[in-house]
Amino acid sequence: MDRIDSMRAFVVAVRATGFAAAARELDVPRSKVSKQIRALEDELGVQLLMRTTRSLHLTEAGTGFYEAALEVLDAFDEAGEQARAGAGQVAGVLRVNAPVSFGIDVLGPLVPGFHALHPDVRLQIHLSDALLDPVAGGFDVTIRIADLVDSSLVARRLMPAERVLVASPGYLRDHGVPASPDALATHAFLNYGCMQGGVTLPLSRGGETVRVSTDGPVVADNGDLLATLAEADMGIALLPRFIVQRALDAGRLRVVLPEWSTPPIAVNALYAATRRVPLRTRRFIDFLAGQLDPHADG
Repeated sequence: MDRIDSMRAFVVAVRATGFAAAARELDVPRSKVSKQIRALEDELGVQLLMRTTRSLHLTEAGTGFYEAALEVLDAFDEAGEQARAGAGQVAGVLRVNAPVSFGIDVLGPLVPGFHALHPDVRLQIHLSDALLDPVAGGFDVTIRIADLVDSSLVARRLMPAERVLVASPGYLRDHGVPASPDALATHAFLNYGCMQGGVTLPLSRGGETVRVSTDGPVVADNGDLLATLAEADMGIALLPRFIVQRALDAGRLRVVLPEWSTPPIAVNALYAATRRVPLRTRRFIDFLAGQLDPHADG
């Protein structure tokens, strides 16, 4: 039995909550994952997983072994990376989680450049607008666009994320152009479902700050969808500029209340602070920071 491969199968199965999902991630037959974990349990003489037809659950022994296995695999992978780095190679699987719009509009165009620099790194990119747990999800790098709260994760700022209020010329023609933040309360607003503070917007101009309640026909958790609805004359939306810049340049959207701004947020790369950071992870984050904002804090 290859203990490293068996440990890896166990860790991935726990993280993926199933043998089938682990087999897909490891690109091996499901039966192989099951046999590896069974052999590991036989060698240890303890049951690591409770299996049902629909799920896996760690036993008490399995919980302790899972944490230890993570450390062993980290050390093994790091040793391999150091050896390859000494030979000028960066390799391995890099699991990345990012919001859908950012992944398509910003990350996607950068991937070919990173691949050209590090062709032996295999990227597994998971796009989701849900706030997934980076550690539980097994992600090496998680991209977040937000005002971050305190956590056990390390954050590397990649770029500012300016947000602008936008609406279509048709909507503004039919409903009027808001002259002040208070006027937003009388307009149809396309709210972002994951926005902190719900439908109350803080807006600032100089030293003046106001909070405006907004409401409208649609709440969604994807910026590209909201931009599409704004272009269809459905209302006003607050969106990152990188999502709407092309529509602004083409005249399909216009900035509303340009002298007012929302609290600044940034695009951040998050990674676990308690585990060794693989070289491929560091190289990927450094690459993103250099491409997105050469002056970003390291």
